[in-house]
Amino acid sequence: MKLKYLVSIIALTSVSAFGASVTVTNNAGPVNTQSVVDNTGAAVDGGFAAIGSISDVSALNTLTSAGLDALFTVYDGATGAVNNAPFNGTYSISNNGSDITGTAWAGAPIYLVLGNGGDLASSTQGAVLRVGNFPGSEPAVQTVNVNNTAEVLLGSFDTFTLQPGPIPTQNAALALAPFVPEPSSSLLIGLAGLSLLIRRRR
Repeated sequence: MKLKYLVSIIALTSVSAFGASVTVTNNAGPVNTQSVVDNTGAAVDGGFAAIGSISDVSALNTLTSAGLDALFTVYDGATGAVNNAPFNGTYSISNNGSDITGTAWAGAPIYLVLGNGGDLASSTQGAVLRVGNFPGSEPAVQTVNVNNTAEVLLGSFDTFTLQPGPIPTQNAALALAPFVPEPSSSLLIGLAGLSLLIRRRR
């Protein structure tokens, strides 16, 4: 077999196995980084970030963190941390480059989910943004730099003081919103007792 044909076959094989690589980040430097802050304006350190799909976006404002976790499907291992390096409240998450053509992911909305805990279920505050669409075909390499033009479904864009020194610097930020609190066990026990009393009186 001629060498040029062998090279062509290898090239085609590598392209078809490449898949789609998607990176979502807010790390665009100290001026352009849309940092993640909690609802008091403090930069989030040790938070959770992921991209994927959400089965019912209409329910976001009434969900607990566990409820959002149940509706959210992570895309191909695309999870990471929100931390204070290299800038306050930054994240950069990438998937594993899986095949996307012919799957439900191709061309679907990219939802970015953020939380102030180590994972989504343990977070008390969070944000959800639609930051674009997954590639419709492969091979594809896509980087999404999240800024205040993204569609915010939970949370809000705000500003906070990135550099509180002699010359304070105001930095654009994405402020997390509190989740609906989980019902406490004592409240559930109280409600159960109340229902028993009502039944006895009847």
